[in-house]
Amino acid sequence: MSLLDSLSVDPGSSIPLSHQLKQQLTWLIASEALKPGDRLPPVRELAGRLSINLHTVRRAYLKLEAEGLVEARRGRGTHVLALDPWRMLQATGGERSHTIGVILPSLFNPFYHAFLHGVKTVADESQSLLFMCITQDDPGEAWRNFAQLASRQVDGVIVVSHDIFQFFPKERTQPVYAEALLPVVTVDWPDCEGACVLVDLENAGYQATRHLLEHGHRRVGLITFASDVANVLPVNAGYLRALQEVGIREEPELIAREYSFRIESGDDGARKLLSLERPPTAIFAISDILAFGAMRAIAAAGMRIPNDVALAGFNDTPMAELVNPPLTTVSAPGEATGREAMKLLQQTIAGQVPVNRRVLLPTRLVVRQSCGCP
Repeated sequence: MSLLDSLSVDPGSSIPLSHQLKQQLTWLIASEALKPGDRLPPVRELAGRLSINLHTVRRAYLKLEAEGLVEARRGRGTHVLALDPWRMLQATGGERSHTIGVILPSLFNPFYHAFLHGVKTVADESQSLLFMCITQDDPGEAWRNFAQLASRQVDGVIVVSHDIFQFFPKERTQPVYAEALLPVVTVDWPDCEGACVLVDLENAGYQATRHLLEHGHRRVGLITFASDVANVLPVNAGYLRALQEVGIREEPELIAREYSFRIESGDDGARKLLSLERPPTAIFAISDILAFGAMRAIAAAGMRIPNDVALAGFNDTPMAELVNPPLTTVSAPGEATGREAMKLLQQTIAGQVPVNRRVLLPTRLVVRQSCGCP
């Protein structure tokens, strides 16, 4: 289907035809269905296809050009410019839409289910509708989603586990400029700028590792993410701090770095650790999902938990108490995180200055049987 086939206007609508056309083209640019350098259809051709006046098409094109989304050159037509969320934000404005955008890395982690429930609980109080976008852990997709939400004129955006401010011009004071146009709250990204809600990640890594050490283990393996991203580094740091407190040096061979948070990655990480000449007697996985994979690998190796290998995770997902043996884990307050993020966003939307623009929520060790406790 060509671009022309995807466009349509409704003469019976109260929205001017030129604005209808401009909105659709803006969405195509934000979605990158129209890529930088692409040429828009000639004015006369598009007018004929839609059965509207060519001046209507010209007005839509001029509005897109005024907002910095396209560039028109005599004799060369109108071409799409490189997508810039800053320009997309400047193009928005107007009355409240009572819609909120939520950008998530995935729905695979049950933590996000609890988080969304918390967001929705507070959003329902103000009768706000949620638009949810899934990035599949792709930062580029996160900012495309951000531009799409801006083009839909949402009242604000909650960005989870991504740094959206990296895409704004560095010469500006990013949070001030961005939030003035579209309020943003970042969740689970310790290095972020602007308003944010964080979980005490370092203490989570510390609590789990320290508890395994208290059982007498001195070779504690770590299954973690391969990239040193902002919301993984603190957990790793907590693991290392617990080791250092009891005089144990870091051993790189005891750290398995995996490229996803899926069960398969936990399985792979545990297999690597168990294949060592001196395998660990305990393992801390930085998510429950990775820990479940580790359970599978330990069982496949003919070993028992916790008799042969003790295990701890992070998140306290619903499955953690249902597996055999029940998983010792650190509880991350998913629902509370969602509630706090939405409350902070509402304050920003209302033009209020939040008392605390950086909310840090505590974690809590939940002791079950996988660590060796009765």
